[in-house]
Amino acid sequence: MSSFRRKRLSTTERERLYDDARGDRIFPVCPRCGLPVFPTDRWHAGHELSPLLGGRNVSDQVEHGRCNLAFAAQVEVPLIAHNNRMRQRFIGAFQSRFPLPGGRDDRLKRKIDGTVVERRPASSDGAP
Repeated sequence: MSSFRRKRLSTTERERLYDDARGDRIFPVCPRCGLPVFPTDRWHAGHELSPLLGGRNVSDQVEHGRCNLAFAAQVEVPLIAHNNRMRQRFIGAFQSRFPLPGGRDDRLKRKIDGTVVERRPASSDGAP
C-alpha cells in the first residue's frame, strides 16, 4: 500500500481553519474530548478518518495535539496496518517464515487415512 503524506497548511490556512472551527464561540471545541482549544494549546488540523482508510484529505476541524495523536495511535495506525496485511495476503505477497510441514507448499502431504505421499505437480490443462 502506498504511503500518504498530508499537505502542510500555511499560517494563513491554519488561521482560517481556527476561525472557521470557532464559529460563534470564543474558542473552538475539540471533537475528540469536547474541551475548548485555547490559542496557547498545541493543536492539529484534524480529520475524521485517514485518507488511507477512505477519509477525506480536507482539514475541517481543530483538535488538541494530544487527542489527535492518541486517536491516530489507537485507531488509525492499527487499521492501516490491518488493511496492509490483508492486502498482502490477498495478492499473495505474504509467505510464512516457518511454514508447517505438510502444508500447501510442501512436497509431501498427509492424506485423511494418515498415509504420507508426495504431491503431484499441478497439470497445465487444469485437471486435478
